[in-house]
Amino acid sequence: MNAGRTTLSFLDLALMLLSAFAYAHFVNIADPEARKKLAEAIEQKSAVLGTYEYEVTDFFSNSNAMLTTFAREEIAEILAVQQDQSLAIYVPAVTETADSQRLRQWEKTAARSAAIADAFEKAGQDGKMIALKMPDKLVSQTQEGQKIKLTFRPLKNDQSD
Repeated sequence: MNAGRTTLSFLDLALMLLSAFAYAHFVNIADPEARKKLAEAIEQKSAVLGTYEYEVTDFFSNSNAMLTTFAREEIAEILAVQQDQSLAIYVPAVTETADSQRLRQWEKTAARSAAIADAFEKAGQDGKMIALKMPDKLVSQTQEGQKIKLTFRPLKNDQSD
């Protein structure tokens, strides 16, 4: 019995690699006009329509998650301007003063984010258009410049939820 060739030669591997590079190159430069349209569509979707930044102390007192009167007034004013837009809420983790308990940071951040989202919903924002962004990590020391950020973006056309 004579078995056929079952292994690849160096030349076969080189040709396969060359064809993969050629394919990737031609896909990349295939249609500059189509690439331009795609870039514009991506840019349009990620456009920021409004960003608001506040000190944590403007929205909350030192150790709780209850909104201040100023925060409630600001939320009502913001919704008068930013209507029918998706909202991303970011509340930074802050140093816990008692025993540096880091788990409490997550709890406080989550509670504060939910309080802001709830206030926006009560003021008329559709809850399906609100996203809460949690910090990537907890902090062990106070970080300067950490602010509450409210970011408004256009609605996605493909909301199928």
